[in-house]
Amino acid sequence: MERVENSELNRKILNHLIAQYQLKEKREPNHLSTYVYCRTKAYLDQKQTVEPSDQEVLLFAIGYGLQDVMTPKDAVAPVYKQDGIVYRPDMVFYPSKVEVENLVELKTTRMSAKKHWEPDHIPMTWLDYMMGGCYMRNTSRYDLIILYLMGNYAPPFPEIYCDTFEFSQEELDENWAKLQEHRTVLDAALAGQYPPEPFKNCYDWECKYCRYKLICETIVTAMY
Repeated sequence: MERVENSELNRKILNHLIAQYQLKEKREPNHLSTYVYCRTKAYLDQKQTVEPSDQEVLLFAIGYGLQDVMTPKDAVAPVYKQDGIVYRPDMVFYPSKVEVENLVELKTTRMSAKKHWEPDHIPMTWLDYMMGGCYMRNTSRYDLIILYLMGNYAPPFPEIYCDTFEFSQEELDENWAKLQEHRTVLDAALAGQYPPEPFKNCYDWECKYCRYKLICETIVTAMY
């Protein structure tokens, strides 16, 4: 038996995933998620300074692909716009004509399912996004589906949890004010053609595997 690496097939599959999920397409910088995640990365994405790595392509494809097959046929994914911000939940159900739609997010993660009920286990970015969606749709409720790809790192796996979050109006108002501050930072950076200060406009964990980390380090070195 002889086995050799087929790099041509490898590239063909990766290019298919990139095209299928439009992973190199520049997105307008006014999506709700833009103001939830790192503003420096959002700026650099607009400049397309670094293309996504193969690992990022595969992770995106896993998330998008599983979302496609796990979305029920009676769900829809409408696009909402408010105050110049574009918001699209992963899926929406309409329980009846007189009720507010059920907003739903679907997340895949390699975190352990053992920690599902631990305080602070749900990433703040997920909560920021859900609260932003609630604010835009004038509701306080959001459903979250989490598919733990690795389960609890012991058979059986994977595992799925579905939770409903009920937010207070105070939480929604405070989160919306925070997102507006993030929006101001990014808008000013885009207008001034200079990225927001690296490592200051994001959560710490976002930098760990970010494709722009070296660029940010270079910017910080130049600043000082």
